[in-house]
Amino acid sequence: MVQALDGATICALSTAAGMGGIAVIRVSGPEALACVSRVFSRSLAGVESHRAVFGRLRDAEGAVLDECVATVFRGPGSYTGEDTVELGVHGSPFIQQEAVRSLMAAGCRHAGPGEFTARAFLNGRMDLTQAEAVGDLIAAEHAGAHRLALDQLRGGFAREIRALRAELIGFAGLLELELDFAEEDVEFADRERFLALVDQITSQTRHLADSFRAGNAIRNGLPVAILGAPNRGKSTLLNALLGDDRAIVSDIAGTTRDTVEDTCILSGIKFRFIDTAGLRETADAIEAEGIRRALSRAASAQIVLYLFDASTDSPTSAAATLASLDLPPSARVLTVWNKVDEAAFPLPDPSDDVLLLSARSGEGLDALRARLVALAGFDTSGSSVVVTNLRHAEALRAAAASLDAVRFGLTSGIPSDLVASDVRQALHHLGSITGEIDPEDILDHIFANFCIGK
Repeated sequence: MVQALDGATICALSTAAGMGGIAVIRVSGPEALACVSRVFSRSLAGVESHRAVFGRLRDAEGAVLDECVATVFRGPGSYTGEDTVELGVHGSPFIQQEAVRSLMAAGCRHAGPGEFTARAFLNGRMDLTQAEAVGDLIAAEHAGAHRLALDQLRGGFAREIRALRAELIGFAGLLELELDFAEEDVEFADRERFLALVDQITSQTRHLADSFRAGNAIRNGLPVAILGAPNRGKSTLLNALLGDDRAIVSDIAGTTRDTVEDTCILSGIKFRFIDTAGLRETADAIEAEGIRRALSRAASAQIVLYLFDASTDSPTSAAATLASLDLPPSARVLTVWNKVDEAAFPLPDPSDDVLLLSARSGEGLDALRARLVALAGFDTSGSSVVVTNLRHAEALRAAAASLDAVRFGLTSGIPSDLVASDVRQALHHLGSITGEIDPEDILDHIFANFCIGK
């Protein structure tokens, strides 16, 4: 349990395989230096912080186990905010196992999932958003996810939240003061200024919450659905984008009956490409189910590539097909003319929303990739705050709802005590993001998803 970490007097221990045959064993806690000194040939009591010393490590029976380097990090200047020792031992599994056994005999115990980062949070070394960013940084599979996690780890998102709370707290204090003078019927808070502030904070809060859709897509992969009638080259295009024969390609209509999905990285951004069943009227129950699934996946995709065959489809019929599409406004539809090397009709001019290519020969694929990256709307070198965590998005939406109630109260003459209650709710939701409100169940859920020893 996270709660047990506060005031713990026993060291936590973890191991991490390193480069060049070296493994790192980390020990953190109030007794870290004393515990390691019991099995190390040199006392660490007088070693300065951020200094490394060479010595011999002894096993649980007192025999020399290894020659290694012990690096001391004294709190509060360590990752956890506590005294920490990192032992660089040779990477032999036997040496690691015996070193851990020796340290446990000296008073250490194994760390729980995420315990080192939990200790850092509890000791004030980072806020909750930064602690969650550590897990995201470890899990990052591409440049976009890495940059988002790194920005959050540096505290950019937390600064935004604290700024919103700071603006709200000032007026909240005036409202609370009014409650102390309720009998005198005085107003300390300027209602017009407070209303303008509420509107501003609500707008910023909703903007951050709305960024979750893009942030989640960047973190987990931007969904791109490939639609079109049978035999338009959807599977060929998927294979070309992935550089692999992921989907079956056949001249027989209706070959793809279920969605086929795979991912690739373009300019540091992860895309999830979804090949779908060909759209047409059919009496085949299985094919009809595939078409239903195709339309369902298209409805949840952020980008839709609708393929036409330049050798059989006319621009007039294509326009009618596009006009009949029933997709959410949030989906960006790109018209893709495939098989342009076999065109039977005059082709439309290429534009931001119209692309000409041959999936078989590769002509035009680079332009399509560039357009997808542009539509992702995410610059991996940028600095804008993007929400990637569902817990954060839900807290922001709850804060916005409370602020809506504050606005209603201010414009409807509702008593100050009720308005103040809604303000407190908004502050609570914003504070839960950074951990200024820290229910134990939230903390346990967050750190339980970490790897052991981090």
